[in-house]
Amino acid sequence: MNASAPHGKPLKIATLGPSGSNHDLNTRRYVEFHKLAGAEIVFIEDFIEALEMMRRGEVDLMIQVCAHHKVAETIEAHHKEIFIVDCFIGRTRPMGLLTRAEVETPKSVGYILPTAGYFEPSKFEVQVHTISNSDTARRLLAGEFDSGFTALEVAHENPGRFRIDKDIGEVDVVWLVYGKTRINTGPLIAWREAPVRSLLASLESATP
Repeated sequence: MNASAPHGKPLKIATLGPSGSNHDLNTRRYVEFHKLAGAEIVFIEDFIEALEMMRRGEVDLMIQVCAHHKVAETIEAHHKEIFIVDCFIGRTRPMGLLTRAEVETPKSVGYILPTAGYFEPSKFEVQVHTISNSDTARRLLAGEFDSGFTALEVAHENPGRFRIDKDIGEVDVVWLVYGKTRINTGPLIAWREAPVRSLLASLESATP
């Protein structure tokens, strides 16, 4: 599908950057799934700022992970102008807590707020909140903190530089797609033939 916005220009989709983030990965998966040839991914640092970009017509869609700490604020900010138009389940990269190899007892850690539940940030004297997992990786590589919760590939691609203190692997999460045209015409939009139907049927048959 040749992806173009109503104004005739290439479709632009905003998501959290920088390049290499889980947002980047799953936005690219979404573009590929819908065959949106020519679609451009626009990296942003703040979702509320991205909403303003959408209001000005600078981007057409926006994709945000359901676990992001600004989801409620994002939905509420311009709820009469910008709507959730789609959602999908997509895996993160394999994630974990990495520590610079030369640091025996790490005192500082970088991470994004939605990942705080996967490890114990309180064990570190200094906690640095980053904007995305790829931002954590970039700053960990630069030596800004001793440890970072980010993609495990950072350790694999830089052998000897980091040890993996905790490996949580891939996580299935929901991604929200925002747009300026409301498509929900009733109380519920759902896919009756979704893969969950087989699970529901098995649960129904197992009920006494």
